[in-house]
Amino acid sequence: MKDILTTADAAELLGVSVRTAQLWVESGQLPSWKTPGGHRRIPRQAVMDLIDDPVPEPADVTAHAVILAGKGRGAEWQQVGLPGSGLLIDVAEDIANFREHLQAAPPTLMIIENVEDAERRKLATSLSSDARFRQTLVITMSGKEAASPNPRGAKRAQIPMMTAVAATSANVVDYLKASLPDGEEVPGFDVPWNEKARLDAVKRSALVGSEADSRFDRLVRLAAYVTQAPIAMFTLIMKDQQWFKSRVGFDGEDTSRDWAFCNETLVANELTVIEDLTRVDTYKQNPTLNEPYGFRFYAGAPVRDPLGFALGSVCIIDTVPRTLKAEERDALITIADAISNLIRLTVLDGGQGRDGRPSDIDLARLAG
Repeated sequence: MKDILTTADAAELLGVSVRTAQLWVESGQLPSWKTPGGHRRIPRQAVMDLIDDPVPEPADVTAHAVILAGKGRGAEWQQVGLPGSGLLIDVAEDIANFREHLQAAPPTLMIIENVEDAERRKLATSLSSDARFRQTLVITMSGKEAASPNPRGAKRAQIPMMTAVAATSANVVDYLKASLPDGEEVPGFDVPWNEKARLDAVKRSALVGSEADSRFDRLVRLAAYVTQAPIAMFTLIMKDQQWFKSRVGFDGEDTSRDWAFCNETLVANELTVIEDLTRVDTYKQNPTLNEPYGFRFYAGAPVRDPLGFALGSVCIIDTVPRTLKAEERDALITIADAISNLIRLTVLDGGQGRDGRPSDIDLARLAG
């Protein structure tokens, strides 16, 4: 009987997919290490401990909301999302698919619509008492009730389900914002609802202040090249500052966060394009619109850690108003995803790859 297992061996013993086992490794639920040859290895005892005690310690939650939508409402939930929450959403309309989304690390938020249905009510009850989801906020909704939000504990609540998904989403976002602790300092700029967890993720990444890295530099140069932009950056957004891990066309290493156009990308949680900065009231007093900068155009796509938290963005800046072509949008998103994958590989490798750098072939695969 082998004492050391591959990820595939561990997945078979646990009765989960290889991808789920990989996610458990990334979230720290399944200890592992990398061999000199670059192969992932897992102690058999760690797998057996996980089988005997599936939740030995509270697992880090992902930056996801998993939604069990009412019948016929899933597509609209995908479109509407949870604006300003900082959460990515996974949507299902049936319980089996909903459970599939829960196989990896626990999400920050679960939403169950139509909880008046007996099966859904039973599901909500079981999830609310499941120790694995004790860090997850579980919100249930009934289409037959129009009561005001009804907290049922620190991580459990029932709120109204509206006929329109957009109105239901707005109810959820209002509840999330109202649930934030009182007395927190309010900055002079918008922040996502999950800002505290996001800042923890930035700190956990250990990227701020780290040495220059040619892997990121090449991808930032690629962003400038494919969009024909004079300035491109990979930014990390801290509480009060933005710091540039990689940059081309700009001399500074950081700025105040209230100067940061990338803050808009964090709040939107998706590709953000501002075609003419002078036409947006928020930025009319921003000093970067004046000389010697003269910024006029911004586009940025989120860069995420392995749990989905937006650490910052890959962005391009121009000194003239412009639009972004569809292929340029796709390229910027792809480059941000490639940088996110490099961060994920760095986490899995304990700080660096086999020789300290992935090969150019690895970078091509990530970017493609």
